[in-house]
Amino acid sequence: MAAQFPQRWLRGYVGSKLRRDPIFEVAYDLFHDSDRPILDVGCGLGLLGFYLRERGCRQPIRGLDLDARKIRQGNEVAQRRYEGIELCCQDIQKEIPEFCGEVVLFDVLHYLPIAQQVSLLSRLKTSVIPGGVLVVRDCLRDNGTRFWMTWAAEKFAQVISWNLNTSLHFPSLKQLDDIFDGNEFHQQSKPMWGRSPFNNYLFVFRKLTTNGHQ
Repeated sequence: MAAQFPQRWLRGYVGSKLRRDPIFEVAYDLFHDSDRPILDVGCGLGLLGFYLRERGCRQPIRGLDLDARKIRQGNEVAQRRYEGIELCCQDIQKEIPEFCGEVVLFDVLHYLPIAQQVSLLSRLKTSVIPGGVLVVRDCLRDNGTRFWMTWAAEKFAQVISWNLNTSLHFPSLKQLDDIFDGNEFHQQSKPMWGRSPFNNYLFVFRKLTTNGHQ
């Protein structure tokens, strides 16, 4: 995957991301037996979709991101090598396209004000098909050492213009719990630290079927 990007520094970034970030393997475990479409909100370069294709997953994948530069770079790779992946420049605070399938938001929420986080998740959960999942990975606001390491890393990424320069609003555990009704979604959560110093957690919200089963 890294070799698909022409810039040397970008190849280094992609290679390091794939080696160090456990979210790719987790996503494969969640989606490799599914043929449901995936909506990747905050897709960046589209690495999640590319990784799933390299592992043999063939479901349609649509990625949304506000960063036009990353969308352009990702689309150049997708059009050359990965079929069935569509990356679109989209402000998710204004509009979410009509969709039915499974949804992922990896490292997205903290770029939105708390009220916008609640609004976004409330809209996206209606897009999840019964039996499907909405998966969130983000840093929780708990004021521990890992939290402040994550905050510092985000600020650095903004300073070097890799991430969009906006205020940061890390969610709390209670905030995420309150959005998803236990009668409609089954929730699982766990730390997703990997080998990083960051305060990432994984949340899997699986929409129950009409008979109440996962």
